[in-house]
Amino acid sequence: LKVLDPSPKEVVGDLYFEVHETKQEVYIVTHIDHEAWPDAAGRMRFGMSQQRRAEFPSDQAFRRAYGKAVENYEAIRRQIDEGHAEIAQAAEQAARTEMESFTSTRDLRIGDVVQVPTWTPHSLQHGVRVVEFQTQTYERFIISFAQQVLTQDHWDSEHAIANMSIETPPAEKFEQVAPGAQRIARFEDFNVWRVDLDAAGLVQLPAHLPYAVCMCIEGSTSIGALELQPEQACLLPRTAIQRNALQGTGQTLIAAPNL
Repeated sequence: LKVLDPSPKEVVGDLYFEVHETKQEVYIVTHIDHEAWPDAAGRMRFGMSQQRRAEFPSDQAFRRAYGKAVENYEAIRRQIDEGHAEIAQAAEQAARTEMESFTSTRDLRIGDVVQVPTWTPHSLQHGVRVVEFQTQTYERFIISFAQQVLTQDHWDSEHAIANMSIETPPAEKFEQVAPGAQRIARFEDFNVWRVDLDAAGLVQLPAHLPYAVCMCIEGSTSIGALELQPEQACLLPRTAIQRNALQGTGQTLIAAPNL
């Protein structure tokens, strides 16, 4: 569990465009910077453009063309990183625009859930804060980045582009587990519910849980005498789970083993 909180500044706040071979990720949007996104709809790059894909005679040709666009941009990016100020800003922008034209974007609003399938290219964009649930693995293949990469000394573009999925990512399907409650993530060690408290009313969590983590997404969440505001979280020990129900307004997240 972690929070991704990119800068609200365009490009500076755009994260790696990357894929994962085995790591599973689920994002829940908790905040949209209104100066970055005045209409309250943020964005992430998610999957590849089916329109651009249709322009090529084969998927192999599409991958090759995208690879060349990434290679061209990486060469410019490395020159900038090495301090060559003579690289025109217009050249960098043109190469980045061409490279990004091969990708697709997805609008995001507070409370939205994004399940990231393995090998699906993705990049959270500036000014969009999310809480991320993930499997306990750390691996990534970086396709591209509009800044200097500081976590490693290379991009993984060739391997990533050869293996990435270019299909439209499937729509999320959530399991309804109780009135107003959906299971949005199922991992080996823990599961996650998203609860609409307006629809659910009082929510009594299963008494067998050893503990749970509760996080308010919007509105307010009350557990006994404790009240959580948006993006506040708490740890519920087993005794608190057994003695108290959840209530309030808006959306809240519950994560626990065997939930």
